Amino acid sequence: MKQFRLLFFVIFLLGTSTIKVNAQKGFKKYRYYSIGGCLNAMNYVGDLDPGPSFLSPSIKFTRYNIGVTGLYRIKPRISLRATISYGRIKGDDAVSADYENKNVYRLYRNLSFRNQIFEVKADVVIDLFENRRRYTKRVDYTPYMFIGIAYFHHNPQAQAPDGTWVNLKPLHTEGEGMPGGPKNYSLNQVALPIGLGFRYKLTKQLDIAFDMGWRFTLTDYLDDVGGKYYSKEALTAQYGDMSRIMSDRSYEAYSTNPELAASADNHYGNNTVTYYNGQPQNQNDGWTGVSTYGQPGGQRGDLKGRRDLYIVTGFHLTYILPGKVVCPKFR
Repeated sequence: MKQFRLLFFVIFLLGTSTIKVNAQKGFKKYRYYSIGGCLNAMNYVGDLDPGPSFLSPSIKFTRYNIGVTGLYRIKPRISLRATISYGRIKGDDAVSADYENKNVYRLYRNLSFRNQIFEVKADVVIDLFENRRRYTKRVDYTPYMFIGIAYFHHNPQAQAPDGTWVNLKPLHTEGEGMPGGPKNYSLNQVALPIGLGFRYKLTKQLDIAFDMGWRFTLTDYLDDVGGKYYSKEALTAQYGDMSRIMSDRSYEAYSTNPELAASADNHYGNNTVTYYNGQPQNQNDGWTGVSTYGQPGGQRGDLKGRRDLYIVTGFHLTYILPGKVVCPKFR
């Protein structure tokens, strides 16, 4: 979050100074609208992504994003932009880690998800190079930055053992809203979009742009993983067997993958561990950590309180709507 605060502060200062510099009169008659479409890629950073930071997410789960956008140029460097988009994100412990690396614990946890996100975004676009004249005389290219606010609806899902996709929110897999559990999360959330881009003038009325934007959300549950395991008995009693099954997938990895069990033995320096219903039967010779999988209070996600985020990267093609044609007056 320190990097995020610094980035936000820099963009805020640049935006404020630019608005002051361009506060002069005379540009009103050159204002214009443009509309277009977006074709993007989506990535996610959260509990099921092994990327070291929000600047370097895993690209294994890159998914699509499409949208429509509209801009209103109000100053030589400033535009207001609105975008409606739809896309997907994904994460999977079984793919994110292997038997040798430091993320081997993800294999034991064995969680996965997908999420579809509907987003409505409004932001301020700040160009590096200004244009004080009519849109047909705008600069051929310019880097830009943007900052705004987004409202999105999401719906985390996971694939059950029988292959069907189930909605995770109604299952309260970490006991959300239950006694001793975390606060129940909402499927409607707010995010802060911040990003950079580069725009190029194709024709007098067509622009193409490439930008990358980070959506810093206020939730840790884009992936339905945020904290600790909850009592399986309580989940079953309140929400049924599917809640218990989807809350702890580690038993599936143990029971269906003998190589994984052997890897767990070697990784933790223990060659005598056997498994029954996903639980280690002998805990000695340096066994650590894995015995808490599926146990109430055991770590299921990131306990540092870091929020999930998603990243939208791609191309925007926009068409500038011609303004009114002013005809010369003859006396």
